[in-house]
Amino acid sequence: MKNTIQSQDQVFWYLKRSAANVLREDVHADVAIIGGGMAGLTAAQAFLKKGKKVILLEAFYCGAGASGKSSGFITPNGELGISDFTHLFGKQAACTIWKRITSGMQHIKDNIDQYALDCEYMKQDSLYVASKQRDVKRLMGEHTALQEFGYASRYMQKNELQAVLGAHGYYGGITYPDTFGINAYAYCQAMKDILIQQGVAICEETPVLAVHQQSIDTLHAKVTADRIVVCADRFMPTLSMLKQQIYHVQTFILMSQPLTDAQIQMIFPHNNYMVWDTELVYNYYRLHGNRLLLGGGSVLNTYNTYETHNSRYMYNKLTRYFKKKFPQLTLQFEHIWPGLIGISKDIAPIMGADKENSSIYYIGAAAGLPVAASLALYAADHIVDGADDLKNYFSPYRAFPIGGVAQSLMGDKLSFAVSNVLKMDLI
Repeated sequence: MKNTIQSQDQVFWYLKRSAANVLREDVHADVAIIGGGMAGLTAAQAFLKKGKKVILLEAFYCGAGASGKSSGFITPNGELGISDFTHLFGKQAACTIWKRITSGMQHIKDNIDQYALDCEYMKQDSLYVASKQRDVKRLMGEHTALQEFGYASRYMQKNELQAVLGAHGYYGGITYPDTFGINAYAYCQAMKDILIQQGVAICEETPVLAVHQQSIDTLHAKVTADRIVVCADRFMPTLSMLKQQIYHVQTFILMSQPLTDAQIQMIFPHNNYMVWDTELVYNYYRLHGNRLLLGGGSVLNTYNTYETHNSRYMYNKLTRYFKKKFPQLTLQFEHIWPGLIGISKDIAPIMGADKENSSIYYIGAAAGLPVAASLALYAADHIVDGADDLKNYFSPYRAFPIGGVAQSLMGDKLSFAVSNVLKMDLI
């Protein structure tokens, strides 16, 4: 697809941002939360509802990290589906995990409804499509697992799929309802304002310098707390936390110019969907208002140490992908931005207490907004009420494919790349 304009390398969501409240005086709280993304804000809300005095510290501004840069897909499928969890942990555990994840989705929807959040909510069913004929088996496994656990799911063969999606080159798909898209940055900023009104101290532009037992050093002040919940995701290693357990993968998002009704109908003839494919580094797209959001990555830069800006390569790769699937359409994309998403070596989330300091609790590598919300809700249930239904699955100290001396020799980037590929091959 020929590019006739220069796409702006900036996050579309960030075009408007309010002033920050910086922590400048020492303070004590029952619970201190590090990180102002979906996990951190959800944790703050959950602990507040349980009667705790909460402070949240964000190095930049709420939604500045992976949450705010994300595509806003609110679907239980993150990097792993229900069939993947079944393979990893068994049917009973998968059912428990999926219920928790769907509760995270419901939590987000309840907040949008209760507080009338202006976060560009858009109801869209999920559509998972097979890029290759051999991937149909994977789709069928997900469809079967969803139905077995009582969740609505419809499998569509290639010819049926073409009736609901104006794309070429997919070999089948599964769709399920009750999912939606949002502007996750707007959601984070709106929830920040709501939580401040309800009594949570939220301090943006307040980077954490060090974490100790029941205390946190920031640039201008010290925080003491009975519990510290670290929701900093890929930034945890910079705080000398989980340095071997968490790294990141890079994805890119393009945002189109406004589409005409005719163009939208050529993509989605009847109903709007949030679509992603079965590629290892998968592609995804959905409508955002009357614009098309298109995302994906590349094996060449997935594990880059830093974000890759002004990437003409990724612009061309993603627009070629879209043009191949929708040859009848010529779209112009106005914005492109990268994002780094925290990930573990086995792709599953990380959650649990520090092995040497039980006052510190980690939530990371969620790779999905509902997953992040669900883990934060569980953390409050676990710490305050003693819930333990997820305790055996996402420990930061579980065995990983590559670690220890091997990781030291290979380096983090290669260790995570090899581990992720090996894990996906086994699922």
